[in-house]
Amino acid sequence: MNPENENAHIIDNEHFSYLLIRDYLLGNILGEHTDEILYWAGKDLARQFPLKDKQDVYEAMIYCGFGELELLKKDEKTQQYRLSSDLITVRLQNEMASFQLEAGFLAEQIQLTTGIPCEAKSEIIIGKNKKKDVIITIFTE
Repeated sequence: MNPENENAHIIDNEHFSYLLIRDYLLGNILGEHTDEILYWAGKDLARQFPLKDKQDVYEAMIYCGFGELELLKKDEKTQQYRLSSDLITVRLQNEMASFQLEAGFLAEQIQLTTGIPCEAKSEIIIGKNKKKDVIITIFTE
């Protein structure tokens, strides 16, 4: 590929086909409503592929290609997870990357496995050393 292309680092990535569709094509098609539509699409996907046990959510996130979940903290009404993978590291190079599909999927799977209504939000947090993390916070009733 042309090394002068501003997206050369993405084009040469092993995940290029996924990145192309997920972070470029969908954003162009969905426009300003990308986050909302992806969130509800994630919830719908979870309903199509429901899990039986909350512990299965960790494996499901990996199998779906969404990344590895790490529970950071939990209290009575919230759960906070870090989502990570090599793919996410690459996706975070795109300022327009949305992780609402993953947030919707996670919220709905937790709701289905626990019976407790859930909503979620994803955030990209810039920590020390300018490292970016994807944080998904689950809110329960």
